[in-house]
Amino acid sequence: MARFKTELKEVNFQLVQTIADQQKTEDRLNLQLNRLRLMYDFVSALNAAQTVNEIYQVALNGICHALRTSRAAVIITNSHHNLTYQESIGLSQTYKQAIAVFFEDASHQVESRFRFFPYCAILPSDRKLQSICQDEGIGAIAVFPLDYEHRHLGDIAAYFDAPRQFTEEEVQLTQTIVTYIAIALTRKQAEQALKESQQFIQRINDTIPNILYIYDVEEKQNIYCNQAITHILGYSLSEIQSMGESMLQNIVHPDDFVKVREHHDHVRYQKSEDLFFVEYRMRDVHGRWKWFYSQETVFLRNSDGTVKQIIGAASDITELKEAETKLHSSLAEKEVLLREVHHRVKNNLSVVDSLLSMQARYISDTEALKAISDSQRRIHTMSLIHEQLYQSQDVDKVDFCEYLQRLVVNLYSSTSFNASQVELKLDLKPTLLNIDTAISMGLIVNELLTNAFKYAFPNSMTGVIEVSLYESTESRNLHLVIRDNGIGIPKNVDFNGTTSLGLRLVRILAQQLRANLDLSCSIGTSFHFTFQENS
Repeated sequence: MARFKTELKEVNFQLVQTIADQQKTEDRLNLQLNRLRLMYDFVSALNAAQTVNEIYQVALNGICHALRTSRAAVIITNSHHNLTYQESIGLSQTYKQAIAVFFEDASHQVESRFRFFPYCAILPSDRKLQSICQDEGIGAIAVFPLDYEHRHLGDIAAYFDAPRQFTEEEVQLTQTIVTYIAIALTRKQAEQALKESQQFIQRINDTIPNILYIYDVEEKQNIYCNQAITHILGYSLSEIQSMGESMLQNIVHPDDFVKVREHHDHVRYQKSEDLFFVEYRMRDVHGRWKWFYSQETVFLRNSDGTVKQIIGAASDITELKEAETKLHSSLAEKEVLLREVHHRVKNNLSVVDSLLSMQARYISDTEALKAISDSQRRIHTMSLIHEQLYQSQDVDKVDFCEYLQRLVVNLYSSTSFNASQVELKLDLKPTLLNIDTAISMGLIVNELLTNAFKYAFPNSMTGVIEVSLYESTESRNLHLVIRDNGIGIPKNVDFNGTTSLGLRLVRILAQQLRANLDLSCSIGTSFHFTFQENS
């Protein structure tokens, strides 16, 4: 019987022990379950927080619940070691101001550098700081550092009525909460920095007077526009986006639509990152057409290398185009007026020529008639230039090659030579000269050819007269050469001191043109003029 009672006691003891172990296990499971529920609610609240201040509030509630206290604060220390309470629970404003003043003292700044994770709550060692805490009814403080990826984000301080040692469960829970808080703060600060950066860029974009845009050449729709499109065309950003693929067809001029589409097709298969340019017209909300000049480059490519999106800036060049149109119109009017001037000058010279012809009928003196005839040839030389300018597409430049051909042929046909007696050779390269240079050179050719026709081949002597015009490849100088193989200038005639009006005129015109003259009389006579094209 005694043995039976002993065994029964042992069984009862084992049963009690088993029940106690099961109770401990159940309590531990309930504690873990509560911890998981607390962490789930805490993380959900962190994820739902929209601002940094909301994260601070969630952090303080989580710390207070985990450590069974009603007072806590988020503390930030700036680069000057000044302490700032970002958010707090259960602390008076007087206490926070007193703490801030205390840490403004340089000798106390070391106290603000809490970095190690605490395993207990105690009073600070500084007596003044203890006095401040006691006035607030604080018996102990534990400060938890908010560190993430080697960055110190601040500290969370928990306040207690008396010093206490944290349990292992509290330490683990607090460490987990602090880690989540640091991650949430880092993420939110990064989001805010990105948002502020985007807002900064957007403000810059909106102050630019040009239309900045991102266009998807694959999807054929606009992705982004700045506010300039509203200022210039009057469309709101939502109106532009709502147009979708039909945007270009809706606002680009029908005559430019195909060109813009072909431009985008061309850009899509470009491998370089160069700038691309295109001009086109777009219609504003009032139906007016405006000209734009776009500069674009690649913004995004597909995996196969083709261009998906381009970024560009469109400048409003409507006023420039209108000014260009007015300028073209004004130039056209001036060209008409200049042609009319050349026509009238040519007619007036013809009238003078006719008056000289009429006057010659009443003159019997041979020298006087000769002077009138020379003057008529000079008048005809100038008249021919004005006639050519009147008929030319360019009213500012004379095709001197064509002019010389006409002048030389006219002078040759006015002589009594036949083709078998004096041969005329022309080697003239296409050359454009301004009217002043052309008239001076024309008069020089007139004088020298007239002299050659008159004096180079006396007594039916045969020979050759050559006229050549060309440009040197190196110096870009123009060369005019008039030569004959006749009897040459008599030795007793000094070209620089002659009283002959024709040769004096040649010398004066050459000086006006700043032309170099090379005169040779070894075989016949050769005049070689060298001058600048822009003379």
